[in-house]
Amino acid sequence: MRWTVTFIYLALVAIAIAALTLIFGWSNWLLAILIVLLIPAAIAIGVMFRHRVPWSTTLSYLSAICLVAAVASQYGGLTSTRSWLLMIWTVLLLAVSIRLFAHPMRKPAWGLFVGFWGTVGVLWLVVIQLFNLTGVLDGGWYAGWAAWPIGFIGVWFVVASATGYGAEPFGSAVDLLGIVTGLLFFAVTVATWTSMNDLRLALLVVAAVAYAIWIGGLGRAFLELERGPQTMRGSRSPRPT
Repeated sequence: MRWTVTFIYLALVAIAIAALTLIFGWSNWLLAILIVLLIPAAIAIGVMFRHRVPWSTTLSYLSAICLVAAVASQYGGLTSTRSWLLMIWTVLLLAVSIRLFAHPMRKPAWGLFVGFWGTVGVLWLVVIQLFNLTGVLDGGWYAGWAAWPIGFIGVWFVVASATGYGAEPFGSAVDLLGIVTGLLFFAVTVATWTSMNDLRLALLVVAAVAYAIWIGGLGRAFLELERGPQTMRGSRSPRPT
């Protein structure tokens, strides 16, 4: 979990730099001083609440809320709000991607390999969202570049859920939703590559809803993992092959 918090913090720092630069136009040295001053406070808060807050569950639920809100903002014509919500979602998605490594898998080496590239895909998507916020990437160029990491993330969701299908505390229902969500993410990538824009927009909505439902069950499983094995009554892991 320490690595998850580290990645989340670094990504939030990147967002803070982009936001302050766009809004206030502050110089780089002033931003650097501000960030350095905030580091001790961030560490102190993390240490203080590390045993009180189920971070994996909390960050996962927040990611689902941000993604659904981003889709709603898109259809509400709030383009700037959508971009910021997607930026926050990609950062929170890091927690989901990293925590998925705790999912029992029948082929751990394969899961580790795909999970690594899935997490790289999330980091890639964070950079792309930053470029979108700053106006470097927009329109078709933005959609085309974002399609690649979304595909990697979708494959990671499918592999993590399929290779450990039914393992406690996740269960078959949560894993099935994970597979469906991953396939929808990958379908968005394919629709982007084939320039099927109407289908891509429809898939984005369905994928966001599926992700939110999946996270509802996944967050509960993360909570049970954090509480320890004593809460996993009748637990069973996938049989090795």
